[in-house]
Amino acid sequence: MNHSFPLVFACTFRHSSFASLIRHSNPRIAIFLFSIFYFLLTLTGCGNRTIRIDLVPTADPLTPQIVESSDAGLFTSDKIALINVSGMISNSKSGGILGGGSNPVSEFRQTLDAIAKDNSVKAVVLRINSPGGTVTASDIMYRDLLAFKAKTHKPVITSMLDICASGGYYLSCASDYRIAYPTTITGSIGVIVETVNINGTLHKLGIASEAVKSGPNKDMASPFKPAESPDKPLTDNDRELLQKLVNDFYAGFKGIVKASPNKITDKDWPMVTDGRIVTGKDAATLGLIDQTGTLDDALAKAKELAHIQKAKVIIYTRTGDYKGSAYAHAPVGQGPTQVNMLNLNVDLGDILPRGQSQFLYLWTGFDTQDQ
Repeated sequence: MNHSFPLVFACTFRHSSFASLIRHSNPRIAIFLFSIFYFLLTLTGCGNRTIRIDLVPTADPLTPQIVESSDAGLFTSDKIALINVSGMISNSKSGGILGGGSNPVSEFRQTLDAIAKDNSVKAVVLRINSPGGTVTASDIMYRDLLAFKAKTHKPVITSMLDICASGGYYLSCASDYRIAYPTTITGSIGVIVETVNINGTLHKLGIASEAVKSGPNKDMASPFKPAESPDKPLTDNDRELLQKLVNDFYAGFKGIVKASPNKITDKDWPMVTDGRIVTGKDAATLGLIDQTGTLDDALAKAKELAHIQKAKVIIYTRTGDYKGSAYAHAPVGQGPTQVNMLNLNVDLGDILPRGQSQFLYLWTGFDTQDQ
């Protein structure tokens, strides 16, 4: 049994079902629901929004939704599946203190599994709008996509939107063909680990920290470790150890790019792999992608590689996450707001994102907090 109250409202206060629920409830329950409703209204802002209040945790299955069928006939059974990868690529659950959200790595695997079981899906268009993410999460999704292709033999075409950089580009290397808008930001092939040292600040506040450790490098890059100087938060030893790891991950990234379908010349190789970002137009010239084009071009290429003439376009969604067209898209974690009444979640990652040093395939010039 699904214990939930579907509440739909907008800034014009189109919520008659909610008003009816309030009128027929116990006064104390009505006040409680009314308070929750307006609290959620302040969180979501103005605009049409679906809020689902669950009394117990729920797990809705992924179901296919047709978002485009203009060129498909009545009896057309062939389909192209559209997969969205948006925002920070991280193997952790998104969402706030009220629960909900999803793990993008898990969602990606579940979507691929669902598509693999559907023989009517002949090709996949992977739509990426991401500045990248953690090294391991990017690699997991890359390997999952390779395994999917080996198992199903279904062609995968990447359509790059506003940004497909670093870990996003890493993931695209598992596809058969890559298309970007001329204005897409891509590239940023490289690795970064950001560190911060607050030992001096804490000292001025009269706060001391001491680590009891098993070895000299156990507190490597700790923000509480005494810095050599205000402009040098890492010791030479820490920096050397971190740089070795960065170099190892960087070599792996370059190997992935080399193994992918690309037309990068030896002359341009050092330049395109030095961490810089490029536009989609320049990426096509440099051989980082196959061509510039639109989502429609990606869908057309999918039909071509799948050897089909017509197809319906589907997106796998969960309950309440309505998609009105192939262009309908929401960043990860921005589907219907789901409130779990018996499981409030507070995670420091929601309050202080990237609050610890992480190895990242990420273009840090992009504001991931909006994703």
